[in-house]
Amino acid sequence: MLASHISAELKYRVSLTAKDYYSATRGRVNWEGVSSELRMPIPKILQHFDESICGIRQRSLSEAQDWGVEALMALKSFTETYFQHCMSVDDWILVGKYMNISHSDCVAKMWALGKFRMTAILYEQITEYRDAGLLWPTIYRNVVVDCTLDILRIAYATNTKDTLYKSKRPKAKFRISKHQHWSQEEDAQLIELLSQYGNGNDVDWNYISKTLGHSKNACRYRRILLRPQSKGTRGSSIDTDHGASSESPSLGIDYLLN
Repeated sequence: MLASHISAELKYRVSLTAKDYYSATRGRVNWEGVSSELRMPIPKILQHFDESICGIRQRSLSEAQDWGVEALMALKSFTETYFQHCMSVDDWILVGKYMNISHSDCVAKMWALGKFRMTAILYEQITEYRDAGLLWPTIYRNVVVDCTLDILRIAYATNTKDTLYKSKRPKAKFRISKHQHWSQEEDAQLIELLSQYGNGNDVDWNYISKTLGHSKNACRYRRILLRPQSKGTRGSSIDTDHGASSESPSLGIDYLLN
């Protein structure tokens, strides 16, 4: 009883302090300031944070939108600082609270960041545009890339011409922990259901969950894991419990972008 009272009191204190450090301009809380005031590590603070108490509304930003360099760097820095390469769903939920964005969108954005590769030719092309005085929105319209502007700017800022020509960056991968095993038949059925009942972000997860017998969160994350294969990404495969030759798909996040 006492422990429950202390936990509730801590949740209330954390949430009200977070409200004081919320920036409408940035759209999120300055958690470093909250951590300094409460003298607690940020992950622990986030575990006790309840947005319903302080009235902070979650932002709606999808992977396909430009988050801006500051927000994307904050996402990258937070995951690098506090988490190991294998992140669980609970870890990503804390990331979502930190960014004030849906944790599934944070997963997808980090996926996209890790998937994009800056080439030496593209780097030189951007450098020429910048030397000519072009602004980033104009540069983005004049280069052919499969990423958002914020990812392009981060990739450019964290690379140099010499590193692109001379070095190969070591890979470190994030994996989304699975709570359940999926068979090949279930994967195929999920893809078919998504084609029938998934329209962009408007997906009938309730129906899909009941049909497959997996939780809605499990279905959402399985879609993320299946995404490279469904797009035909080279070298991706699906982790199942029915074949030793299958490899685990990963978020493919190249953490050593510097």
